[in-house]
Amino acid sequence: MYMNVIINQMIVLFILMAAGFALGKAKILTPDSNKAITKLILCVALPGTILNSVFENEMAVTIEDTFFFLLMSVISMAIAFIIAIPSIRLLGGKKSDRGLLTFMTVFSNSAFMGFPISIAIFGITAAFYVSLFTFVFNILAFSIGIAMISGKGGKFDPKLLLNPAFAIAIIAVPIALLNLSPPAVIAETVRIAGSITTPGAMIVIGSILAYVPLKTIFSEWRIAPVTLIKLIVVPIVTWLILRLFITNELQLGVLVVIAGMPVAALASMLAIEYDGNEPIASAGVFLSTVLCVITVPLLVYFLLM
Repeated sequence: MYMNVIINQMIVLFILMAAGFALGKAKILTPDSNKAITKLILCVALPGTILNSVFENEMAVTIEDTFFFLLMSVISMAIAFIIAIPSIRLLGGKKSDRGLLTFMTVFSNSAFMGFPISIAIFGITAAFYVSLFTFVFNILAFSIGIAMISGKGGKFDPKLLLNPAFAIAIIAVPIALLNLSPPAVIAETVRIAGSITTPGAMIVIGSILAYVPLKTIFSEWRIAPVTLIKLIVVPIVTWLILRLFITNELQLGVLVVIAGMPVAALASMLAIEYDGNEPIASAGVFLSTVLCVITVPLLVYFLLM
């Protein structure tokens, strides 16, 4: 059953990407329009997704559980960084692309795919834990991550934190802990805004691919090993380490599944926004999303069942 759910989710994403590809080839979506849609997603839709995940969570959670899971989320990201940094250096290539390749190895598609797949495997109670991980993800992605993609060598720049997604990530945790319920009109507005995130991101990625010659995508040989490290090595090492500290099977399962998600679609959008290597980012998202149809069910079966 889980495999069918996961495969069906992947097919939906591929259809959306194919629609974006067709729109790009038809010149309906252009590089300029892709940048505009990216700004819409980053500034409106993604903050809506974060808030909506908190508003819809119905699971009672203690402060101790929350901070423990946040700590484990930080450790899981640290594990990915420890694996990624030396691996990317060993692969060599242009120094200007190393930050992006490291980002692709570390940051998973936790928002666009992590939520539906985790809920399908573990039930609705997984949603809150995914939203907590997303809090950590957003702090790192919209600070260190942007610096890596923009070619600033990973140096921290406080100005990079001045974005809506980071602000909402900060607000989301106290809302969850206090179990605050917004007025119905606010909740519905947030839900509708957040619903744009997944289709918008996948359509933009497909449109980007339409403007990238296939020769350009497959000439970057490092994409394949980076994808394998992302989908296989990172989640297995994450499971081996975190199971020593986490006794809650749901918490461990959510972190392992997220670690095994494909390259974050955010990589492509941030590459557009901050002048990163768009072809590499889009090819990494595409290839890892294709392969995770095989790797995610296997990870769940061998590590978590």
